[in-house]
This record gives sequence, C-alpha cells and structure tokens, in this order.
Amino acid sequence: MSTASTGPKRRRWFSSLLRTLGVLCGLAAVAIGYQFLPHYDPVRLEAWNKVEPRIEQTNVETQNEAERSVAKIKEFFAARKQNARAFATELLSLQGKWAFVKGYFQEGSHERYIEECFERNVFSADELKSLIESSVSGYVSEIQGRENQLLVAIRADLEGSELAAPQYLPALGSEAQFRREYEAMLERVLPLLSKDMGITVTREIVSFVGSEIAATLLLEIGTSLATELGISGGILGAGASSGAVTFGVGLIAGILVDMALDWVIRQAGYDPEGEIAAKVQESLNQLERTILEGDKKTRERYDSANWDSTWSWSSSDRETASAQAKAIEASGGLGLEHQLRHINEIRSRLRHEALKGLILTGGVQ
Repeated sequence: MSTASTGPKRRRWFSSLLRTLGVLCGLAAVAIGYQFLPHYDPVRLEAWNKVEPRIEQTNVETQNEAERSVAKIKEFFAARKQNARAFATELLSLQGKWAFVKGYFQEGSHERYIEECFERNVFSADELKSLIESSVSGYVSEIQGRENQLLVAIRADLEGSELAAPQYLPALGSEAQFRREYEAMLERVLPLLSKDMGITVTREIVSFVGSEIAATLLLEIGTSLATELGISGGILGAGASSGAVTFGVGLIAGILVDMALDWVIRQAGYDPEGEIAAKVQESLNQLERTILEGDKKTRERYDSANWDSTWSWSSSDRETASAQAKAIEASGGLGLEHQLRHINEIRSRLRHEALKGLILTGGVQ
C-alpha cells in the first residue's frame, strides 16, 4: 500500500474518531445536566404552562400602574405651577409690603408670611405629603387588585384539572384555601428571594400594606429632599434645615425671601411678579424632578456602584460597591419612580416564585 493512499485513510479515521468523541461528550453533558435540572410531574408542568402567560401579563400591568401613579404627581405639579403668578401678586400686595416692613421688628414674620402665601396659592406641605402617600397607597392597592384577579383566574383555569386532585393541590377547590396557601408560600419564598436578588426583602412587601410602604418611602424621600434641595445663604438656612419635614415647601418659600428683598431695591419698570412667578416655577420643577427622579449626582453614584459591584476585579471592591449601591437605594435619593419600579420588581418575583412553588413543586424545596 502506498504512502499516498494511507494519508487520506488516517485523516478519515481521525475525523471519525473526533466525531464519535464529540457525540459521546455531548451525551455525557446531557446526562450530567439531567441529574441537576429539576424534574416536574407532567400534570404540574402542564398546569404551569397554562397559567404562566397570565402571570407575565400581570407583571406588565403592575408596571403600568406604577407609571400611572407617577403621572398623578406630574399632573399635580403642572396644575399648581399655574398659580405661581397669583402667589407673586399676593406676595407683593400692600399686605405683603407691610409684612416685609414688619419683618424688621419681628424676626421671622416675613418668612412666615411668604410661606402662608405659598400654601394659600400653590400647595401646603400636607397636600404634597398626602399626594405622595396616596400615590403610593393607590399603587399598592391597584397591584393587590391585579393580583387578586390573577389568583381568581388561575383557580378558574385549574379548578377542574388533575392538579386539583388530593395528591397535587387540593386547595384549588376553595378560594379561601387557595389564597391562604398562596400567602403562606409568599412567606416561604421570602428568604430564598432575598438571597437570590442579593437584597433585603422586607416583610412589608410580603404583607403589602400600602400605608406602611408609603410611610417608608415618605421618610426616605423627605430625608433626600432635605439634603438635595439645601440652599446656601443665611436667610435660607432655616428653610433648608426644615426641608425633610415640609417636603420642600419651606425651601421654596425661603427662596422667595431673596426675591422680595430684590424687589425692594429694584428701580421702576421692573416686573417683580414675573420674576417671582418664574422663580416659583423653576423651584417647583426642581422639586418635582427630585421627588420623582432623585438628583443627578446620586443617580451617577448609584450607577457607578452598580457597575463596580459586578465588574470590579477585586471581590472586596465588589462587596464594597454593592453595599454602597444598597445604601444609596435606601436613602430615597433615586426618586419615587425608581422606588415604585423596585417594589414592583420584588413583588413580581415574589408572586412568580410563590405560584411556581405551589403549582410545580407543591412547596419550597
């Protein structure tokens, strides 16, 4: 046999060997993977495939509810900005001029008059606080409504199926029992979800009481406003220090003290009402952005910390960055939009995992 004919045969043999080894390796990988992948009862799997699209649709709907809650706050600010001119007119009325003169003899009286004018014409601290509180509580209520509809629909889908048999999920036979099983499963998946997401999922997200969640967010946002809307200057010092309590109303009114002082020393022909109204609208725009979006510097620090927590070469740096990101998130400095999205993400994961546990495994393994 010639050397020339031996070469191709060896190459074919070697190629065949490689293909055989590839097939064997592939089969081995499948076999190993099969041992670690979860194996679900066909009855449970069929039920899960049937209801999972409903769960995903509910997730989309609850995210839309968050956007509607934010829209309410935007509508509030848009309406109140229209009253800026009326506020300026009252501020510069004869009564306002007297309040300015009186301020020379009674310290703080002019500042109080300005804040009272602002509350009469634009909004009060309580109004803004109630707006945010009702937006959050309303959002939670809407999610609860969507979730209730989902549970009713899932039970209707599966009530007469094999899954309702005693060996699977007999709780499907009773609406009250199915809800109790679902709520119990929410509690059971909580620690698993906290570990998986790398965050602390509080029990108020499980109990989902709107007033409790709203109170937490109000505290976080108010603290952030006190920090981010602080304005330098001796006149404005008191306003800046009270920002957390008044949700920025004191800060906005404090800005206008300077505007009133400027008006006194301006020459004829100056439009003080126009400038004060413009300043009010500018301050309201800043307040609205800070409430909804947080401040730019905080968002940049948060994005940087998130990046480092994932991509930093050092494990200690990743841990430090992760802790920084969590601290920023808890500060309220990322704004209400972020907080609502975060709540929706956690609740959607809880809902998904709880229902998955009930239907696919009958419980958390």
